[in-house]
Amino acid sequence: MMNEPRAKNTLTEKKRKRFKVSPLLGLDAWIDSSLYELRFRLAEFWEDTTIFFRRFHVSGWRRGVVELLSEGFTWGTAGSVVMLTLAIPAFHDTEKNWRTRDDFAVTFLDRYGNEIGQRGILHRSAVPIDELPDHVIKAVLATEDRRFFDHFGIDFLGLSRAMTENLRANSVVQGGSTITQQLAKNLFLTNERSLDRKIKEAFLALWLESNLSKKEILQTYLDRAYMGGGTFGIAAASEFYFGKSVKDVNLAEAAMLAGLFKAPAKYAPHVNLPAARARANVVLSNLVQGGLMTEGQVVGARRNPATVVDRARSESPDYFLDWAFDEIRRVGQKLP
Repeated sequence: MMNEPRAKNTLTEKKRKRFKVSPLLGLDAWIDSSLYELRFRLAEFWEDTTIFFRRFHVSGWRRGVVELLSEGFTWGTAGSVVMLTLAIPAFHDTEKNWRTRDDFAVTFLDRYGNEIGQRGILHRSAVPIDELPDHVIKAVLATEDRRFFDHFGIDFLGLSRAMTENLRANSVVQGGSTITQQLAKNLFLTNERSLDRKIKEAFLALWLESNLSKKEILQTYLDRAYMGGGTFGIAAASEFYFGKSVKDVNLAEAAMLAGLFKAPAKYAPHVNLPAARARANVVLSNLVQGGLMTEGQVVGARRNPATVVDRARSESPDYFLDWAFDEIRRVGQKLP
């Protein structure tokens, strides 16, 4: 009789131990079932994914095309990253006030308001695009960038055409740079011939197209391009070479001005008039080939080429203007 309570106590302790252990067993069972379920779900997902991508499986010549495109995409992405890395330094220049000129242009007047001389770069107030004669715009576009209003800074079609023509002629007879690319070079870069400069030029052209309208790009290009004879901009060049406003130039004169953008030092009419006229004739041919004008419309300009103002007599040893110009530059550089 004395052993019965002890036996009951022993059974009660076993039940308590069993009760304490059971939560751990439940946790272990939950972990096992969860891992099994996860493995099952992953296997099911992998099978579904495999079945899905089998739809895109190709063989034969199609597989070769897919592999080629895949490699091209990979190398193209890597090349874009490298080119962007090289172009990043050029974008720092866009943070500056590139819309203003750093050079000085001074016109000296006497007490009566008459002009007695000029020093520095020669440029005039910009003439709005809408006020320029139609044949001036056409002459520039026909020679420099026929697809200006159709591309986004880089004209791949024009570039391929220029490369084809250059290969046929076995020399450089056409350029592939757009007006936007030329403006990017004029504003931010140098004339250095290198791959690094061309990469920067391409990215900066895209930047200009993103931040300026086509009209603004063309306006800036016409106002900032060097035109020979110390002139910058088509308005200053017109007054320097023809003694008239660019609004009043005829087709022959417009063709001569448009021919200066390529090589102003070579085709400047006050230095080499025959070369300038020959270049103007090429511009007239470009107008016809580009479908902007007919041969009948340009024949008059071919027969009556432009004449220029004789600048030889305007030179004088007015050294005092040189001294005054140096003083103006010195004072101007101190201004904020």
